[in-house]
Amino acid sequence: MNVIALSKVIPPLLYPLTIAIGFGLIAILFLLLRKPAAAGLMLLLSIVTLGVAGNPQVANYLVADIERTHLPLTPEGTPRADAIVMLAGVVGLPAPPRVAVNLSGAADRIVHAARLYRAAKAPLIIVSGGNVFPQPGVKPESFYIAQLLQEWGVPNQAIITEGQSRNTYQNALGSKQILEERDIDKILLVTSALHMPRALAVFQSLGIDAIPAVTDIMIAQYDLPHTHPAVLDWLPTVQSLLLTTLAIKEHLGMWAYRWLGWIKTETK
Repeated sequence: MNVIALSKVIPPLLYPLTIAIGFGLIAILFLLLRKPAAAGLMLLLSIVTLGVAGNPQVANYLVADIERTHLPLTPEGTPRADAIVMLAGVVGLPAPPRVAVNLSGAADRIVHAARLYRAAKAPLIIVSGGNVFPQPGVKPESFYIAQLLQEWGVPNQAIITEGQSRNTYQNALGSKQILEERDIDKILLVTSALHMPRALAVFQSLGIDAIPAVTDIMIAQYDLPHTHPAVLDWLPTVQSLLLTTLAIKEHLGMWAYRWLGWIKTETK
């Protein structure tokens, strides 16, 4: 099994939902062994895992702690660079029964890249991202993102696609090759706020002068009075469980990238 496949198999084993299921299965085993006290403890651990991971306060803190590493700027307030590099992973591919791509929440990356281009912050957009696993009859994701950018006013000649990369490290490698071929020095790196610390560290570790241009902020602070019962801020939700999982995924990814040498420890 290659690194890409392992990176998709191992992290889910450490996610809260999988751990909770594991505790539940152990509880069933203890019941079969007629050890009700041990089974009860495992069941309690399963419930606590889901309750804590699904708590909105916990989820919001974990995600915001990563997202606040690099704060967003308006397109007008963003520094100029030689190119915009936008990382894929933002659309659902047009596999049947779809007749077109589906936009995910991270599709803000496409919008932000287009806005930066229209604000004359760089004359070129490099879209980096292929498909994690090959799919017959489906083009690389970067191809479909390029189509959307053109629909939103970016001319075809201002877009370059890199469709071979399958993870963030390969995004950086593929982008570096294009940058070196075109003698480009400085880029605006467009990706989600939660993903930016790892992505920026990888690009900088390869010697790329990258300016973070974050988008897709998931946790926002509103200085508004509560219009809903306060108890809702503490009740576990599926959305909060997802947010906690995404934060854990990024921490695991940062650790794994450092272990593999894809991120140099001195990189900030």
